[in-house]
Amino acid sequence: MCRLVVYSLLLFGFCPSSSALTLQEYLSQVAKNHPEILAIDATTGQYQADIQYADGAYDAKLEHNSFYRVTGYYDGLQAAQKFSKPLEAYNAEIFSEYRISDGDFPVYEQEYATLSGGEASVGVKLSLLQGRETDKNRTAMANARLKYKMWNEEAKLAQSEFYYSAILAYLDWAEALSYYHKIEQLVTVSLNRQAGIKTRVAEGDVAEIELLEFETRLLERQSALLAAERKVQGSLQKLRYYMHSAHLPDSQAMQSINASQIAWPKAFNEAIITGGPTKHPALTAKAHEMQVLKQKMRLAEVALLPKLDIEAKVARDIGSGPTSLQDTETKIGLYFSVPFERSQAKAKKSKTQFEISALEQKTNALQRSIDAKLQERLVNLSYAKRLHKMQEQQVILSRKLFEQEQRQFEFGSSDFFMLNNREADAFQAELKALTARINVYREALAILKINAVLDHAFIQQTLTARVLNTCLLYTSPSPRD
Repeated sequence: MCRLVVYSLLLFGFCPSSSALTLQEYLSQVAKNHPEILAIDATTGQYQADIQYADGAYDAKLEHNSFYRVTGYYDGLQAAQKFSKPLEAYNAEIFSEYRISDGDFPVYEQEYATLSGGEASVGVKLSLLQGRETDKNRTAMANARLKYKMWNEEAKLAQSEFYYSAILAYLDWAEALSYYHKIEQLVTVSLNRQAGIKTRVAEGDVAEIELLEFETRLLERQSALLAAERKVQGSLQKLRYYMHSAHLPDSQAMQSINASQIAWPKAFNEAIITGGPTKHPALTAKAHEMQVLKQKMRLAEVALLPKLDIEAKVARDIGSGPTSLQDTETKIGLYFSVPFERSQAKAKKSKTQFEISALEQKTNALQRSIDAKLQERLVNLSYAKRLHKMQEQQVILSRKLFEQEQRQFEFGSSDFFMLNNREADAFQAELKALTARINVYREALAILKINAVLDHAFIQQTLTARVLNTCLLYTSPSPRD
């Protein structure tokens, strides 16, 4: 199948003229200027800020408190400064504190009293049960990073969708312009032929009814040319939308493309051969989403545990004062609580279990959908290639028929009616071949979109890589393909 895909993509060579707007030049403008691409980059910055915000829960902080009794019998003054730093492991916090006091304190405030040089202390607090494995801060920090990864995959999908539409617009424009050029050639030939027919009618070689028949056909072709011109203008507006630049190529560059001159990047072919990324971005995003739910599940499970926190602290007073304050103090404190009914924690756990189950089913469905769409497009690409080959053969045959009819007309054994019909058949065959050529590109492009290959990084790589510039000819696949 891979070989079949390669053969299909290499149906056409390209030999772009220097004045033509190439696909790479067009994509360069799109990638540089379009607001949708810039908006995706800006959204990425938002998720990076969310990570920074979550990490801020572990910022160190400095606290100060003081008081002075302005009225009453006692005149105690106390000031304290505390430095603390939260840690991820064990929901821990390390801290150091310095406090100093002066004056008299009542008996019930003796904990504020210090020696003349104040009291310095260091300590640590940590959780032994609830909060040991994880807590809200750690979960928020992990989820912020997972959501950033999810967004990166979703951004790839959004970029791929956008560039797919942008390249489709380029193909539509190339097709419309190629149509216009072919019809224009036909009209030019018809106008040149009209003068000769009028001369022959005047000389009596051709009946006047044949001139009327010819002019009727000419008006039809001129009408088709007008419709083709309108379609070119419509496709051109789409092109300008995606280019989103005040400095558009000149009119000559915008009007000089031919379907056979499309610069199909080599990277596009290579991406189809390899099948795109090892894991589809949409599936990778689902995997990250699953990790978010598992973090949520861990937090719900931890909430079912009793809360047991421990604090250890070593303090030492400095200077002169009461002898009761001159020794080093070591304190250990415990905090314990047991949730009984735990209704909220149980409900959160149950809800998360259902969310995980639903996400698993959605992921499986997404995988099947991607596989089915890819196989469908591969089949379409195979048929598009075969149809193009047949249309090219039809062009050759219809041209031969027209040339033979033209020779018979010159010898007087045919008429304008048959000649016009042969010419029209040859012309329609060329248009069908043109559409078939473009459809091969469209089907190949659809495969790249399904595999979500057309992200910004891939396009940038494409812009710096070489294109297939060898004007490749069609190569028939082997019977095995």
